[in-house]
Amino acid sequence: MDQLQKSIEQLATMFTSQMNEFQREVRASIPAASPSSNINAQFSAFRTFVMTALENLQVQLQILSRQQEDMEVRSRRNILLFHGVPQVNNEDPAEIVCKILNERLSLAEVTVSNIKRCHRLGRSNNSDKHRAICVKFFDQGLRNKIWYGKSKLKGSGITLSEFLTKGRHEAFVAARKRFGVSRSWTKDGSVVVVGPDGKHHRVVTVAEVNAIPEVVGSVNSAGDAVSAEPASFTQVGVRKQTSVASITPKPSVRPRKPYRK
Repeated sequence: MDQLQKSIEQLATMFTSQMNEFQREVRASIPAASPSSNINAQFSAFRTFVMTALENLQVQLQILSRQQEDMEVRSRRNILLFHGVPQVNNEDPAEIVCKILNERLSLAEVTVSNIKRCHRLGRSNNSDKHRAICVKFFDQGLRNKIWYGKSKLKGSGITLSEFLTKGRHEAFVAARKRFGVSRSWTKDGSVVVVGPDGKHHRVVTVAEVNAIPEVVGSVNSAGDAVSAEPASFTQVGVRKQTSVASITPKPSVRPRKPYRK
């Protein structure tokens, strides 16, 4: 789907450049007073029609791509990835995962019968990097129980993550790079970001991550935090208030004399 959309974009770019060149040749070859001079208007109408058709095609491709990704996300909702699990020869990944869950997460009820599919991702190589284990569970409730208990794996070198699609993984990486690890995480295949304004944003694309506004909080003279505002307005306002206060003298008040009869 991504390759098809890139082909449409390349086609639109090529069509635009060729139409521009052809239009210049038409205008140069036909005098303005010629009876056939309306060919310019006809050409412009044809060009507008073709460009509109290409734009509509791009919109339809985006809708289809979004629907395909949603279906892919639903098919991965029972899947978890186990990272940092040592790899040995002739191993049984399902047995290894069950042992980790029994010992680390105290889930004695988890057995191989609860696992629908389990395998290592990628090709086998001789590097020291251990490939992640992809585990698909039969029961989504068990999968969620494991996911929300992943904090018990802290210090073991083993981590859990959701099996994100390519586009949502790129959005997750962009969110962590921009807002930090502690302010971005995944939930049910989507990326949750805590923006500078303290609001939770649910995003699925890099464009949606970049659309989160940058808001900078300010601190008053007493060191107390005040309401956050856009940086441009806050900084300009502070400069104006400071400059006016610094140049405006305080009015002097003379004490009144006591009244005498």
